[in-house]
Amino acid sequence: MKKLLLFVTAMIAAITLTACSGAKTTKTKVDEIKEKGKIVLGVSPDYPPYEFTTTENGQKKVVGADIYLAQEIAKRLGVEVEIQEMAFDSLIAAVNANKVDMVISGVNPTEERKKAVDFSDIYYTGKGIFVVNKDSAEIKSVADLKGKKVGVQKGSTYETYAKEQLKIEDKNLQSLTDVPSLLQDLKNKKIDVVLIPDDVAKIAINKYNDIKISTFSAENDPEATGMAIVFKKSKDGSNKALLEQVNAVIKEIKEKNLFEKELDKYAKLAAASE
Repeated sequence: MKKLLLFVTAMIAAITLTACSGAKTTKTKVDEIKEKGKIVLGVSPDYPPYEFTTTENGQKKVVGADIYLAQEIAKRLGVEVEIQEMAFDSLIAAVNANKVDMVISGVNPTEERKKAVDFSDIYYTGKGIFVVNKDSAEIKSVADLKGKKVGVQKGSTYETYAKEQLKIEDKNLQSLTDVPSLLQDLKNKKIDVVLIPDDVAKIAINKYNDIKISTFSAENDPEATGMAIVFKKSKDGSNKALLEQVNAVIKEIKEKNLFEKELDKYAKLAAASE
């Protein structure tokens, strides 16, 4: 009888173990990141003071306030940051193709973008500024933009804003992949005005003495939605733990105004850089 009882017990244990071993465990994004020991960041490093390149000990390095934020998130997860550089208008496609784990590159969480990707909480909110050459008339209203060649960053919310709200015709809209190229075209008078965020504009003014900021700022500013971190859209909840960790970092940084301090720090560095 004891042998029979032991046999039945052993069979039950074997069945239980088999059932447990066959059960599927859902791996979260946090699990994946910790397993590889790094979080891969997608960034377009042409947007000082948020992200830009500098040279340190003869080596090119991507720095900026957004990079600081990525590093703080990596610290929270106990991993390193690996930076993947690409054009701004390629960032969302990259995160959806699993080429990067997240994007921090001054991205605004528009309703259209929310259909394609997941966003963190807002980590910073800025505003748009119109920059012109010093020998040009200031932009004081939307009417002053009529007939002007307007420059915006390709793929940015300001590109859509210029078309849909400012009603800039395609022939008068210059969309380039990076802000430095826009400012160079402005200085060379290939375009009449550039629409960029205030922090970026302030750096430009410190760097170039032949341009100025107009008194008129963007009405219904798309930047008012703020900036958020981009993740691949998750329908199975695998992003939940990662978003919780990221939002905790953002909350702490905002409470201590740490991001603003990093912006000031990198604005000075960017203005001093050639």
